[in-house]
Amino acid sequence: MLRLKEKDKEISEMLENIRIAHGEWKTKEKLFQEVTDPDLVDFAIYELEASKLKYMYLLKLLKKIM
Repeated sequence: MLRLKEKDKEISEMLENIRIAHGEWKTKEKLFQEVTDPDLVDFAIYELEASKLKYMYLLKLLKKIM
């Protein structure tokens, strides 16, 4: 029974991390859409891709533990 509770807690924490990562990804998308300075475009692209990859990685981890 304890093992099940530990797994539930791990899944719950992972879902919260995924929710946060998704929010970060959406924030970076908004930044990318609003950037007008050519020097910031590359930065915005990098940030967007990094947050997208983080989100996808966390989803992959969740699938492994379920």
